[in-house]
Amino acid sequence: MMHILIQIWKWLMQPKLWRFVGFVSSIVGLLCYGLSSSFNYLFGDWNLLKIFLYSVFSLIISLIILFAKTWQHSTSLRFKAHAAFLVLTITSLYSFFFDKVMNGKPDAYSLLSCAAFAIMLLSLSRKTQCGFEVDLLYFFLGCLIVQLMKIKLQLFIVGAGFGYLIIILRSSFSSIDVITDNEDLTSLQDENLVIIEVNSDSLQLTSTDIGSSMVEQLSNYVKALRQENSNIIEKLRDDSGFIMSDPDFMIKALPTETIDNLHKTAKLMVSAGFEKDFSDVYISCRKECLVESFTRLGFKKLNIEDIQMLSWKEIEDGLKRWIKASKVALKILFPTERRLCDRVFFGFSSTADLSFMNVCMEFTLQLLNFADAIAIGSRSPERLFSVIDMFETMRDLIPEFESLFRDQYSLSLQNEATTIWKRLGEAIRGIFAELADLIRQDPAWDAVPDSGGLHPITRYVMNYLPAASRSRKTLEQVLKKIMRIH
Repeated sequence: MMHILIQIWKWLMQPKLWRFVGFVSSIVGLLCYGLSSSFNYLFGDWNLLKIFLYSVFSLIISLIILFAKTWQHSTSLRFKAHAAFLVLTITSLYSFFFDKVMNGKPDAYSLLSCAAFAIMLLSLSRKTQCGFEVDLLYFFLGCLIVQLMKIKLQLFIVGAGFGYLIIILRSSFSSIDVITDNEDLTSLQDENLVIIEVNSDSLQLTSTDIGSSMVEQLSNYVKALRQENSNIIEKLRDDSGFIMSDPDFMIKALPTETIDNLHKTAKLMVSAGFEKDFSDVYISCRKECLVESFTRLGFKKLNIEDIQMLSWKEIEDGLKRWIKASKVALKILFPTERRLCDRVFFGFSSTADLSFMNVCMEFTLQLLNFADAIAIGSRSPERLFSVIDMFETMRDLIPEFESLFRDQYSLSLQNEATTIWKRLGEAIRGIFAELADLIRQDPAWDAVPDSGGLHPITRYVMNYLPAASRSRKTLEQVLKKIMRIH
């Protein structure tokens, strides 16, 4: 008898079964709802237009339920958030109008539709994690209980029992995720590489597993990801503007299968208590990819002291590379790392944030150190327009800093970027102050022969005017502070 029950339980846990159950329950639920008094109260009697629209809507919902697994990993986190908000809004509006027009007892079709929709959402939660399916499941279970109570108060027991059964099944799905992930990983390697010990209390990994097979498997995945990354970043040398016209090209080009395998490995290792081991290997791999990317961009690693020892010609050449590297890093490379961490560590947001910070911090500081060295460097007037270019670049990238470095681990990088940007503005004001001092301190009072009667300082300042006009808005923004002081 126990053996039969175990076999039935294993059969109930099969994803293919729930894919079929979800599809059938969606059809039953939509059909019953269309025939229910609830639909009639809310939308009126049927006509050809309503039949057509409802049929199209029902087809779309049924297809979504049928192919939810296919779309699980191709859906961005932002899309999932918008979908969750849309579902919340629709259910809130539905509840408002339903409560407003439904005063009588519900019919059997209304009850069947709520039960079918709950089963449909249970199936959906078995196949994907879009962020709203469980809440919507609770919504329909609540509707079912309330409608049963409108018929007879004692029927609350029936609704609560059905809801309890559904919720217990849902919790059982979550509890087998680790085992499922392990089976998926085992199918990708020899049977002898992973050793699993199962007892009545928990699922455990032996100490040798993480030291050999799991790290080896993880290394294979990150090597594959690095190889794909090397192929993609060839485009970083393209100056045609393609990379900026499609800032998502890197994350789109990375193989979904490899990212999915990394996510499964992360779930297994984090659940087994080896979060740091996984994170260390992942961080090391992604930092190597960023080193390669920055090398392709021609940006060298220099500390502030090294930069201050460079000639102005070397700094000007480095500034051009810095501008390109900063734009590519903040608009392409770092967003790619952010989204990759969110997908690999999906369900472990704290680990995702910490890993992202460890991957990107060193390279962010390289960019900020270069800008800081220029900001605290010489106030010589010939540096003015190079400093303006850097100020404008930092100003345009501040929104990216705020968007990327928003969590508790990397917030200091956002603050440092803002501080250095303000420091560049102070450098521009300092250069103008230096120029004013040069004019006051110049000992020559007479025009130089063959100069057309112009004083050399006048000629010197006039050479700045055409270039200054191109940066008029920036100069107005920066010099307002001086005007307020004086």
